[in-house]
Amino acid sequence: MPDSSRRRFLQHAGLGVATLGVSAESLILAADKTPTPSDANPAAAEQVLLKLGPPPKAVKMPDDSKLTSPNPLGPAHRNGAPFRGKATPPFEPGQTMVVSGRVWGFDTKRPLPGAVLDVWLVDIHGRYSTKEGDFKNRTRLLTSETGYYEFETNHPVAYRTGDLWRSAHIHFRIARESYKTLVTELFFESDPKQDVDPIFNPALVRPVKKETINGQAVETVAFDIVLEAAA
Repeated sequence: MPDSSRRRFLQHAGLGVATLGVSAESLILAADKTPTPSDANPAAAEQVLLKLGPPPKAVKMPDDSKLTSPNPLGPAHRNGAPFRGKATPPFEPGQTMVVSGRVWGFDTKRPLPGAVLDVWLVDIHGRYSTKEGDFKNRTRLLTSETGYYEFETNHPVAYRTGDLWRSAHIHFRIARESYKTLVTELFFESDPKQDVDPIFNPALVRPVKKETINGQAVETVAFDIVLEAAA
């Protein structure tokens, strides 16, 4: 394949089926397809799983947990972000940040597996990816059987839009069956412009820890999310 054709293929391949005009109804397995063959030995596989140790211990929602406060959706949300653990593209400049947490049900006090999180934020120039561009600094995540999620990104910056300042934040939209969809934001302790940001919510501020992971200086933030049951 010529280089120019390869580049066009890779560009289109990363846009997602919605952008390329492929409908969900057309994504049907061909009738002549057969299951992927496997030569795995079930007994041997079970022994490998046993060596990995017992399943994760039951987790408990902190007793002082409250429903996570909502914040406006804003105009920058886009549907169809890819599912991936790293929101930023390779070699994107900025301070690496790892955000993790659990999604909980307030009614049951239990973690919620299978919750879908949409995440989006600005780059170090204070810009969101546009509708005509890619899904830079955007991702979707699915919580694990213990309600856990984790992704890597960069610490966002404060930015100005018209006469309005926004302090650094990350947008979240969380959807889960039997629960009300929540739109909220994550803010960071001691970041600038929070005093002039009219949408800043102190209930959504979390501390930032500085750590070294695999020889790289990173920031880590814990952000648990508590959802309200649907009526």
